[in-house]
Amino acid sequence: MRVAVVNEISAADKNAAIMSALKGRGLEVLNAGMASKGDEPQLLYTHTGFISALLIHLNVADLVIGGCGTGKGYLNAVMQYPEVTCGHILTPLDAWLFARINSGNCVSLALN
Repeated sequence: MRVAVVNEISAADKNAAIMSALKGRGLEVLNAGMASKGDEPQLLYTHTGFISALLIHLNVADLVIGGCGTGKGYLNAVMQYPEVTCGHILTPLDAWLFARINSGNCVSLALN
């Protein structure tokens, strides 16, 4: 499975933790957003929503992991694009249910 991680400026410092959690799981991981606070360009959740939709529509990624402070801004930004099904994942139960019921291609995390 091809997974893309797309972090924006307010959650850039969480990128290393997300990448570490995905390591060793047999996934092809693409880090397509900000990896640290000093990165340029500085992306906002509106930018990461657009980048995520592009990655899905161009078949670069099967699943995109993104988010922002509460996760709601990124969720709303990415859900405006067709064929993107994003879940707001706050707990392990949310993740389990989303994977089994919604069969989505994008997850939004509350990262601050």
